[in-house]
Amino acid sequence: MNASLHRRLLLALALLLPFAAWAKYPERPIKLVVPYPAGGTTDVLARLVARNMSTSLGQEVVVENKAGAATIIGVDAVAKAPNDGYTILLATATSFAVNPHLYKKLPYRLDEFVPIGFISEAPIVLVSPASSPAKDLPELIRGLKAPGVETAVATTGKGGFSHLTAAMFFNAINAKFRDVPYRGEAPALQDLLGGRWACTSAACRAPCSTSPRAACAATASRRWAARPPPRPSPRSPSRACRRWWPPPWFGLSAPRGTPADVVATLGAALNTAMQDKALLARMAAEGAVGRTLKPAEFSEFIRKDHERWGVIVRAANVEVDEPK
Repeated sequence: MNASLHRRLLLALALLLPFAAWAKYPERPIKLVVPYPAGGTTDVLARLVARNMSTSLGQEVVVENKAGAATIIGVDAVAKAPNDGYTILLATATSFAVNPHLYKKLPYRLDEFVPIGFISEAPIVLVSPASSPAKDLPELIRGLKAPGVETAVATTGKGGFSHLTAAMFFNAINAKFRDVPYRGEAPALQDLLGGRWACTSAACRAPCSTSPRAACAATASRRWAARPPPRPSPRSPSRACRRWWPPPWFGLSAPRGTPADVVATLGAALNTAMQDKALLARMAAEGAVGRTLKPAEFSEFIRKDHERWGVIVRAANVEVDEPK
């Protein structure tokens, strides 16, 4: 083989290598890090999506729960993971929109991630116990604002969505509350059934919503149709009770530097997964509303939600300890 032909063959091989590398993805299982404990609404949604994506990709998408420090442990682990497309993150509003305003020293930055696609919104509701003597919302609010009253509210942790929802509501009506943090929604729900107020996901409050005075506030967008938030009486003394606060949301992100073609492959698999009617029905049963966004649209959505929650956190005057 002459030198000229040898050079041409080497050049042809070099040009084909990037395509060959792309064509092989994914060669092995993909790890989806969920920064929450197993068993909650977020984990359930992640596993449903992972199952459907596995079918499209021809490789298993394995959920790994890395909970702790208000999602910070799991998010930081993905930020530091190889950007080869084999470690991705279940991105949430807590991680990307709320935490940057709560903590001065986060170990990760938002620009360390690239968006893959949106999954869903999952509203939070503030629920009063059915044993409450109030007959309507105005009477309920008057009781909460009574001199010397401090209402204990079960939440899933200081600085989380349930805590912020409670803070926004009680600040809006100028009443006092005491946060009672739990490690998950299930024990908080038990506290509600035991007679205490609770802030929880729409799905988890369903078993205890038989009373017409069970729910009084919600974080939801107007897309929430599965379980519409309760409509307070027009006589309510607080317009805050009729406000649509931005709800928690879920999506997929990858470490910065993940090849664009790999992100596109993951995004296509996610979009295919989100077309499954059974998946959407299960999401609705979990109190979530499925929604798709392109990566650029998701990036803009995160930016705007980050700005909104900056305003909300400052108004709620929430103080949290630095993450450990």
